[in-house]
Amino acid sequence: MIEFTADLPMSAARQSFRALGRNVLRDPQNISLHSARLAAALSLSGTEPVQGALADFLFGCQQADIRVKQNTFSSVRSRLRPVVQRWFEPYVEASSFPGCCPMATRWSVLVCPSLDVPRRVLRCSTDNSRQLAADALAAWRKGEENTQEVFFEHCCVCRDTLAFMLARRVILKERGELPPRWRAVCLSLQQAVLT
Repeated sequence: MIEFTADLPMSAARQSFRALGRNVLRDPQNISLHSARLAAALSLSGTEPVQGALADFLFGCQQADIRVKQNTFSSVRSRLRPVVQRWFEPYVEASSFPGCCPMATRWSVLVCPSLDVPRRVLRCSTDNSRQLAADALAAWRKGEENTQEVFFEHCCVCRDTLAFMLARRVILKERGELPPRWRAVCLSLQQAVLT
């Protein structure tokens, strides 16, 4: 069965990140707390913790010196996807940041995630999609039909085309064609996109 990494025991880095999040809630304009929280986010896997913490920083420290905001953004920029970098860029030099926006993630504590994102993102994060794709590929290579079926169900119910396409690309590269069940799910997802 495919499991999300959130089901694993909480690491020390994640505990530190959460504790710093509580501190940021109490003192939202404290640049030192935000910096420590961003450092803790960098020690976590995936891009979502960093993205969420950066959104909180830009919201909580709107009146901070522009150089502080630029340096902070530069220190985490490499962990953000290029499209997310472009979303944040105008706000680094601005004196305001929205309280509800697509840059916020489930890891944000000050800013609310916007509904103005692809439907898949509301059900499954990019980090989770990548992990699910990796797990599905491992199951495909081992011939684990049940695990693959759980993956297919997830992709169809959540319309997680990202996870499916990531796995599909590797299978096509290694095999040259999709197995029959994978082809059927691919067609189902394509039809769902059209409706």
